[in-house]
Amino acid sequence: MAEITLDVRGLEPPEPYERATELLTRLQSGQYLRMISPRRPRLLYPWLRQRGLCEDTRQRDEDLFEIFVWAEGDSEAGAAVKSVV
Repeated sequence: MAEITLDVRGLEPPEPYERATELLTRLQSGQYLRMISPRRPRLLYPWLRQRGLCEDTRQRDEDLFEIFVWAEGDSEAGAAVKSVV
């Protein structure tokens, strides 16, 4: 399965960050993370850039964001993210 879903709604900081970074260290080729959050994970973005990970943040509602993360150069995962509506 290409998608790993992480719903962090209802979690208190820093738990969303900790769960996301733990999952992302185990990301395999062809996989991407879909993080569902009530806010933008601003502390996560620098961590992603430092590790060569790409992200696409989509605001679905006033307090609902989907953050897609995949490895730079992973065309399979990147294409899968782009196909998610």
